Amino acid sequence: MFKAIDGLREHVEITNTTMENAVGGIWGSRQYFIDALTEIAGYKAGVVLTEVELYEILRDQDDIARILDPDGQGGGRLHSSVVEEAVVTLLHRLGNTPSDRNIPITIEMFHKYRRTDNKKIYSDLMDAFVRFCKSDNKVTENREIDPSSLMSEMFERHGSIGGEMALELIKGINRDMHRSAWTSIRNIEWRDTVELDGLFKSAGLETMHAKFFDQRYVDYLSQNFDKVDDMHWRKFEGFTAEFFEREGFHVRLGPGSNDDGVDLRVYPSDADPTQPPMILVQCKRQKAKIEKALIKSVYADVLHEKASSGLIVTTSTLSPGAEATRTARSYPIEAADRATLRTWIDQLRS
Repeated sequence: MFKAIDGLREHVEITNTTMENAVGGIWGSRQYFIDALTEIAGYKAGVVLTEVELYEILRDQDDIARILDPDGQGGGRLHSSVVEEAVVTLLHRLGNTPSDRNIPITIEMFHKYRRTDNKKIYSDLMDAFVRFCKSDNKVTENREIDPSSLMSEMFERHGSIGGEMALELIKGINRDMHRSAWTSIRNIEWRDTVELDGLFKSAGLETMHAKFFDQRYVDYLSQNFDKVDDMHWRKFEGFTAEFFEREGFHVRLGPGSNDDGVDLRVYPSDADPTQPPMILVQCKRQKAKIEKALIKSVYADVLHEKASSGLIVTTSTLSPGAEATRTARSYPIEAADRATLRTWIDQLRS
């Protein structure tokens, strides 16, 4: 059972029935709120946070930050809505959810459709949803909710628009339950947890949720892109390998050191392993611009291994001199710069 959620729910129930406390108040020590929020992050996002990381993520959330602050008041009372907002914000900033707007899907859809021609369909959908919730056949033998009857009813009454709106509602309800502080429902059944600081301090590439670079780190970087500058250089190589792997290529990742300047060798998925690689990749996680010496070095590697082309993947960009050298000499060398990395991360996020 999810202890953090059970504990928070118990606090809400107690304070709701205690006359001297405001409705929805949650009393707790600093450590209590740290334990509850870090457990929620571990369970729903699969990410282990330290106390310092938790405070930094929620530092601008005044009410919860006053309690999480190591030099703060050490505990106190929070309204349940503050905890709800903190959890929504926390999951969003870990890249686990696409939005930090804590608005229920029913309210979102009401405002979306209330001034459109689909207003009546939305109203009919809400009536159908109430009937669905009261029905006895919505739960499967595995105790899962089966929304097919709601989908079918709306499709039969309103065609594809009705079916699409029903699907929008179902997806929104799943989202709301996932990011709720009070439910043990989550979008992904994480098989383990990863430490956030492992993105920056660890060279290890072992993961249960990808091949070279953990999905949870991808999601985190999607909301904290500038952290690419701080990630461990070996993780940066792993991220690059993960991108090409998911694009359908076969990737051979080098040892990380003593690799003679070649970090990755990329092959077509059906390539003969005895043939030269299609792309030789050099990864450069650095703030300084790539100079022309590296362009020449990668070109020399391409010639030596008889590869089709070379690629420099960098958190920076090519210098004007490097770009001029590459273009003037028609080197088969491309660059995936900082802007390209942004698109890669967006493409790979959950």
